[in-house]
Amino acid sequence: MGCPNTSTAGSTNSACLLPEIWPLIFSFATCSATCHPIDYEPFEQPRELEETSSVLELEALRLKTCLALVRVCRLWRTLSEEFLYQNVRVVSCRALENLVRGMQRSAAEGQSEGFGRFVKRIELQAKSNHFKNLTNTAEPFRLLSPFHKPPVVGLSDLFRHCPRLEILVKPSLRLDAEDIHFWGALVCTPIENSRPLCPHLKRLEWSESDLDMRFYETTNGKRLSELVSHSPNLRYLFLTSDRPNVLSHLSLGQSLHTLRLNRSHYHSSSRRVKGIQAKVNPGVTNLTNLVLHTTIPSTLLPFIAAVGWQLRVLEFTFAPQVTYSSHQMNRILSRCPNLEELVYHLGAPEISPLDTFQHTALKRVRLRINPEEWFPYKHVVLTQFEILAGPSFPGLKQILLHDISKSFVRRDSASPLLARMVDRGRPVIYHDGSAVPLHK
Repeated sequence: MGCPNTSTAGSTNSACLLPEIWPLIFSFATCSATCHPIDYEPFEQPRELEETSSVLELEALRLKTCLALVRVCRLWRTLSEEFLYQNVRVVSCRALENLVRGMQRSAAEGQSEGFGRFVKRIELQAKSNHFKNLTNTAEPFRLLSPFHKPPVVGLSDLFRHCPRLEILVKPSLRLDAEDIHFWGALVCTPIENSRPLCPHLKRLEWSESDLDMRFYETTNGKRLSELVSHSPNLRYLFLTSDRPNVLSHLSLGQSLHTLRLNRSHYHSSSRRVKGIQAKVNPGVTNLTNLVLHTTIPSTLLPFIAAVGWQLRVLEFTFAPQVTYSSHQMNRILSRCPNLEELVYHLGAPEISPLDTFQHTALKRVRLRINPEEWFPYKHVVLTQFEILAGPSFPGLKQILLHDISKSFVRRDSASPLLARMVDRGRPVIYHDGSAVPLHK
């Protein structure tokens, strides 16, 4: 493929293609190996499970391809620069400083908003140094004070130069000197309140561990609250935190459609961490999807009760050897009277029948089955289908089966279970709409 408009041959090649074709070609050549959806998708895996070594290798190859394209000629640099900066992973304080300075310089050179206008996703992830900074330190926590290194770049600086940022990922802090200083420099100064700095931010993944609480508990909460308030179009909030009041100070706006809740499960043995408390912001009127990684603590029930009437989809994420008891199912579903769809992996978690009431509004259940990776015991499968065929969900009309290999139906025990669902007026179909064959 020749460089267009750089030689006679290049001009001939480019004349054969419309100008709009080149960005499409570059887009295919530099597409990311990791999908980064903005809105809710069922059975979405957490980032740390998606990023296998092979995926990271493909991401490195993507970056290498982008760098090769921008070095060919000026025209190709102009066309491919967009794809180079779409997905940015910041790995250190120095990298962050270089990124911001580069965006400032490109904007000052006359380009509209600099190359920061191309940034769509940022992951704030410091690289691990395997505790090299701690090996010769008798008192590491005193030396790793958040004020040990003066801040150079704050969150406001980053957002100001990335006006079209759509996705922001903040992983949990690790016991790592560089990571601690990196995050401390980012969050020590407030996010300026002059105007919404993140008008296009649609998805926020914010993770906190016990280390975040120890080093930056108050500061973290303030920055999160400011960030949410500066994002008027936020649609997806993925929140991992052990702070009891993590939701109570957030002004969740009307644009929010999906709330995903998790806990870090990294607690200090000398510090008791209570359940997540919440007070409801009346402005939350469009929240329709709730994704739960853990069972609901009692302190979160008032929030569920306040927003439950508008929830349409409830998903339990993959959790082998976890059971939602009848009491837990009752206290969640009774607060979601208009819920239409329940999403979970078959037997992971196991759900129990509703004892004290029937949920009449539920219409669909999405079941994910992957026998190649994990499959529950036969008695668990039988029990789970008995619940779906029973009286707990009298309005259930459809079961959508997510089975990539389509191997479940080939099991001897599957056909009787599926046939009974059909007899009860609850047909099982694949999630793509194709029929699930019943082998006799």
